Amino acid sequence: MKVVVAEPVNNKLKNLIRESNPEWVMYDDSPKDKEELISRLKGADVATSYSIKYDAEIFEACPDLKYLAIPAVGANYFVDMDAASEFGVTVMNCPGYNSRAVAELALSMAIAVARKVPSQQHELSSGLWHGDSHGFQISGKKVGIIGNGNVSKAVQELLEGWSVEISVINSKSTAEEVDNLFDVNQVFFVCCPLNDSTRGLVSAERISRMEKNSIVINVGRGAVIDEKALYKALSENKIYGAALDVFSKEPEYGSKLSQEVKDFYELKNVLVTPHVAGNSFESSERLAEMIYENLVSATKKQPVNVYK
Repeated sequence: MKVVVAEPVNNKLKNLIRESNPEWVMYDDSPKDKEELISRLKGADVATSYSIKYDAEIFEACPDLKYLAIPAVGANYFVDMDAASEFGVTVMNCPGYNSRAVAELALSMAIAVARKVPSQQHELSSGLWHGDSHGFQISGKKVGIIGNGNVSKAVQELLEGWSVEISVINSKSTAEEVDNLFDVNQVFFVCCPLNDSTRGLVSAERISRMEKNSIVINVGRGAVIDEKALYKALSENKIYGAALDVFSKEPEYGSKLSQEVKDFYELKNVLVTPHVAGNSFESSERLAEMIYENLVSATKKQPVNVYK
């Protein structure tokens, strides 16, 4: 079977391939556009890349492609899953490779927002030194977690010993249970993927249920939250603060900030990061290992980590 690594994840993956499967076709750079990606994938049975989203046009132009290994947890972010199904392409992902990294940043962001680090940075950047702004501690608070996957479980593990009371909702939770989550908690972690049941789950009405001292940490997907309602609540100080690593419409890598991101960034009670929660040296190593394992399994026609 022809395997094409249309762009390598990192040097770890390059070395794994060169040492064990030098016959695989591997490119050292990212394709500049869809046409170049299609050119690289011609004749490939198995492939991996991530910078250009796979759609029906790509699958139709590459009829030999049957297995696609995506270097991410949320493969649907990089692949039109309906088109993949239509063209008989099995998509594999890398579940849990970066859950600890995401959880650690999520918790550190929660601490930073609770202790008003964003507003302190704004003051320092304007040349002011106050140091008299008090924040609150995470320990002893009621914590609501949206999602019960690997990241959610890692957050819960990190919070052990913090004397927090944790409530978790998932796709099987009733509307009443979801509403109750926003009624009784102060610290909220959004850790779920984006699908039909989670889109807009943190709605304007549910944001209005939050107490004034609430903070929201989103390391899941931007569209899980009604971002306009969240911005309004934050700008009017209806809730205490937020930390956002993801947005419903994110700028292209290396491009200027979108107006939406800029608006949140300029709020003094918001901490913004550019979708980097899962990026650590350790998670990068594990990602390379999982992609390699997925590619090898596909060559044996026994794919692992099939995305559903």
